[in-house]
Amino acid sequence: MTYYYYLASDQKMGLGTGTLDLTVADDIIPGFDYPVQLEIMNGIEKEWELRELLQYIRNHTASYKVCTVQIANLLNSNKVEMKVREKSKILLHEISDPKQILLSEGQLLTIKKVPVFI
Repeated sequence: MTYYYYLASDQKMGLGTGTLDLTVADDIIPGFDYPVQLEIMNGIEKEWELRELLQYIRNHTASYKVCTVQIANLLNSNKVEMKVREKSKILLHEISDPKQILLSEGQLLTIKKVPVFI
């Protein structure tokens, strides 16, 4: 049994700079609004990995006015069906600390980038 972070978006996702162990995935997982595009095997365990994931999400959304990214921490096992148990949402500009994207097993976080007017 291994914990994976799964990433989905309404826009095509690239593999980033290589600091995270991102691999291409094409899974349909119940609970996601979009097809899963990437996975991070062994999940996210260290603070620097959270910072890198948040930076990856910011880089991914940078060229879009509006964009949605979903991330989930799920147990990948032949014995247990992958299942989202809890959903939450946050606006990208409201994330001030990478720990806001640290997820427990079964959690899915939807991050929306929207125009910000000051």
